[in-house]
Amino acid sequence: MSSPNSEEQFISTTLSQLSLEEKVALLSGSSFVAASGVPRLGIPNPNLLDSVNGVKSPSFESTSTLCFPSTSCLGATWNPRLLERMGKTLAGQAVEKGVSVILGPAVNIHRDPRGGRNFECFSEDPLVTGKLAAALINGIQDRGDVAACPKHFVGNESETKRRFYGVEADSRTLREIYLAAFQYLLRESTPKALMTAYNKIDGVYCSESPIIKDILRDEWGFKGCVMSDWFGTRSQLPALYAGLDLEMPGPSVFRGTPLVEEVKHGRVNMEVIDERVQRVLSLIHKTADSRGIGRPPVPQSELSDLARLVASEGIVLLKNKDSTLPLDFNSNARIAVIGAAAKDPPIGGGGSARVAPQYLQMPLDCIISACTDPSLVSFSIGCKNNCTIPEVELQSTCAKNSQPGIDVEYFVYGSSRAVLEEYLPSTKTTMLGFLKPPLTQETFSHFTVSTTITPKSSGKHTLAIQATGAFEFFVGEEMALVDDMQPPPSVEDFLFVPEALERKCWVQMEAGKPYAVKAVVQPYVPAEETGEPRVYSAKLCFEEAYSKDDLSLEAINKAKSSDVAIIFAGRNAEMESEGFDLDSIKLPEDQEQIISDVARASKKTVLVLYGGNPIDVSTYEHLVDVILFAHFPGQEGSQAITDILTGKVCPNGRLATSWPVKLEDVPTFNNFPAKQRIDGSWEIQYAEGLGIGYRADGYTPRYPLGFGLSYTEFRCTDLQLSWIESEESLAVDLCLANTGKIDGHEVVQVYISERRAVVSRPKKELKAFSKCWIEAGKMERVRMVIDKRTAFSWWDNRTIGGGERWRAEPGDFEVQVGGLSQNFVLEEGFCWRGL
Repeated sequence: MSSPNSEEQFISTTLSQLSLEEKVALLSGSSFVAASGVPRLGIPNPNLLDSVNGVKSPSFESTSTLCFPSTSCLGATWNPRLLERMGKTLAGQAVEKGVSVILGPAVNIHRDPRGGRNFECFSEDPLVTGKLAAALINGIQDRGDVAACPKHFVGNESETKRRFYGVEADSRTLREIYLAAFQYLLRESTPKALMTAYNKIDGVYCSESPIIKDILRDEWGFKGCVMSDWFGTRSQLPALYAGLDLEMPGPSVFRGTPLVEEVKHGRVNMEVIDERVQRVLSLIHKTADSRGIGRPPVPQSELSDLARLVASEGIVLLKNKDSTLPLDFNSNARIAVIGAAAKDPPIGGGGSARVAPQYLQMPLDCIISACTDPSLVSFSIGCKNNCTIPEVELQSTCAKNSQPGIDVEYFVYGSSRAVLEEYLPSTKTTMLGFLKPPLTQETFSHFTVSTTITPKSSGKHTLAIQATGAFEFFVGEEMALVDDMQPPPSVEDFLFVPEALERKCWVQMEAGKPYAVKAVVQPYVPAEETGEPRVYSAKLCFEEAYSKDDLSLEAINKAKSSDVAIIFAGRNAEMESEGFDLDSIKLPEDQEQIISDVARASKKTVLVLYGGNPIDVSTYEHLVDVILFAHFPGQEGSQAITDILTGKVCPNGRLATSWPVKLEDVPTFNNFPAKQRIDGSWEIQYAEGLGIGYRADGYTPRYPLGFGLSYTEFRCTDLQLSWIESEESLAVDLCLANTGKIDGHEVVQVYISERRAVVSRPKKELKAFSKCWIEAGKMERVRMVIDKRTAFSWWDNRTIGGGERWRAEPGDFEVQVGGLSQNFVLEEGFCWRGL
């Protein structure tokens, strides 16, 4: 695309050349992954793809990509400089794939440890969230031809009924916690786009909420493009007038031809259309810069090293009894590696952020490679971790043409003969948003999926089907399953919650004998229309019989004969995903049992946990010697874990979200997730107000915000406070010494509390942090400067003295850094409203 040098020239010239139809077309997507361009003027359709953990391909044909750790792991790095470097690498990946806008980072808050999408977000704290998000955004946008799109503005802290619930929260809670995260990132970065949330605020969907204009635009001065989440636009004119520039995805549900007609009949002001179009054109211009062309590709080794470094800095050592770690893999110690995750590590959570990695390392392989004598390493699965029955292995199936796969037949009403037959070299069939000709919504009656399955062993095996409509399932001539699928599953169930679709049965089968299976599936009919495409799908699943007791006994015996057992456990993408929230923060019972049994049998036990959310470790915490929290660590996670186990890397991750002792302890326990009201609407109460995580009075977590052990020791001394008059800021100075024998990182955290507050305030609040590298035996002087708004203000929603605003009264404040504290007197108060 050729364009004038300045953005202003490009917008004014292009706007003058556009027809009404072209202008309206720019206000919605052209496809599922692209906004709209103007082909007549040589303006291409910009591609908008997930995510900050790995950039997907617009074609979906080759989706493998450099896979970084989940965002919760990024939060645990506490390292803005590292995340800015990561952002620059993501931008390079985006350019290689033809992606203009990276949809992320997610800036919602870890409000409750059951939040299904918490792994995509940074922290329970808005300052940590905002500063790290800003660093990532600055990195992504550094080269000038890629945009970041932080999301979801605002209040999407839960996945249960996320498209329908209304957030019930007072303005102070929204301002100081949930809006604050976005406000912090906008102070330190200038994202070129921003995505609205699905939910409602004050009874109005975010895509048409006054907060777009009143807060984001007018108060904070955001000038970028505001787009909806996918199918998150819920109206035509309210969203348009509220300030939603871009409806995604395409083709349009609410704009397009109907909006053209509204303009032609004078019901929509052309100035509003032009204003929205200018925002979209600005985004197109900002991502059409050619400065990235001709840059040499980054060597794969450098990409891998960075992914490993990010994982290493986010992995948190939670327990290390008697300095069990680091392990000496050069000794003659016998090592038992236990757990399915040792061979199939969960490197990312589920949903739209999930990406296929360039490669997958196995922890077992990395441990074997690190050992001088690999024969000393043994493995046992212990227990299976899958929540649903696995998809049947393709090679175990046989279609009518004697090839592995399935036969699919499609039928219309009034005909007993199929109107379309096909063979698929797969074990599933899907039509998402389309029907294969000659099928239509009015005529499509049902489809069948058939094949044969040949088991490798004899036993009572499990057969299952995941279908998006009512079905009958046959094994041979016998009906094995029938389900009317009421209420009907949703597109989100199909995409994110396979358990909602799965129905299973148990069939006695003989090894080597083929069994004919057939599913008859009716079309999907949504329970309520949200503008999403309809989906028609069926997947065949199969699992051969096995003995849980045998798996457990094998693991216990290997642990008994070892010097150390390393257990890999935790959650995977089936357990933490977009589309649903967790019911519990405990691990599945089978995992808890095998951890306990192995720990009792082993001389030393190292537990490596995966997941994006806190885990209740009460059952086995006292039994294991080490707990290492790996998060979802990306494609280099297995090597990063091994580096920490062996001492090659000194652990330096710090929790960005506190871990409760048990779920019932969390301040949000009774306010999460959304609940249905008598009138049928859904709401989620934020009744705990400001008291989430470490801010809550009376809440004593097992592991607090900022917690993380190291192989070395640090000491803070000589805390000094001073006021910088010219900057209206508080300077915090201290000495940080590494008193141990190993070089390492420490995260210095500054908390401030008001000793005699005018209104109720949290017991303490994080106001600054700095990650520092200190060599063993050395000392560094650390300075952090905190502007007065960040340090002292609170949102005054008492509507006195001129309305709601940020305010600070003169008063006595306590500044805490580690075990040190000093008082600071703010002599003059202030109030303000802007950014």
